[in-house]
Amino acid sequence: MDNMLFMAGHKLFGTKHIILIVVSIGLIVGLYFLSRKLSIKTLSRVLLGVGIVSELVKIFSYIVMNENKEYIEGVTYGGVLPKTDLPFQLCSIQILFILIVNISKSEKLNRFILSFMMPSCLFGGLAAILIATESSRNVWVITLQYFLYHIAIIVFALRLLTSKEMKWRVKDLLSAYTMLLGIMFFSIYINSMLFDGVSKINFMYVVGPPQDGLPYLNDNDGWLSYIIRYMVLVVGCVGITYTGAIINSIRDKVKSKKQATKEAEEVKELIEK
Repeated sequence: MDNMLFMAGHKLFGTKHIILIVVSIGLIVGLYFLSRKLSIKTLSRVLLGVGIVSELVKIFSYIVMNENKEYIEGVTYGGVLPKTDLPFQLCSIQILFILIVNISKSEKLNRFILSFMMPSCLFGGLAAILIATESSRNVWVITLQYFLYHIAIIVFALRLLTSKEMKWRVKDLLSAYTMLLGIMFFSIYINSMLFDGVSKINFMYVVGPPQDGLPYLNDNDGWLSYIIRYMVLVVGCVGITYTGAIINSIRDKVKSKKQATKEAEEVKELIEK
């Protein structure tokens, strides 16, 4: 087997990882400005294509690795993925969401899904690049697939965030929180079904921290302490993306109240006359 497919893993925030982060930032900025020429609908189709290609590259890479006895001892068959690489993580499950958005004709359903994709793709993608998984740092093909896919979902999220097409409202924030709650419960069942006592199954990171030794996301004080800090962080990140919608909502209420007060005063003056 061609050994060019494989490479030694690089450390988190090591030289190679720092270079990948810098390159990723550059690509995000450049692709964001290029994507502004596309509508959200067109961009959704592009992201679906990127997601499909990304999964195919990952599957093919693992098939080749499984056939390489020198790389994975005892594994000589092809059509098997590590359970940890199934598309049930926050970022990988976006492929399913974007597929629904592309085939659904319901504007209400699409908006509901996009209301969650916007914050989850943005912060999930950023977290994935900054705290890259161990599997994404071992093989150069998987490394490229991993970083390019997350760059794509971040660009998509930025377009959703800044698009005048969407006109986000506070109601959309509530939709995002509703979907977040549902996915968290869903992930508990998925983790339970796939747990085999060997693989470190941790979809949505409800089992434990994404990496050991993190300053905030750690379970040093137990799982309950970790999950509370984790949920506070997630809820806060989702809320941040809707800051503009919240401000606009407050402004509209203040404006409506002033208008109502003005009309009441005018009516009062007419009565007094």
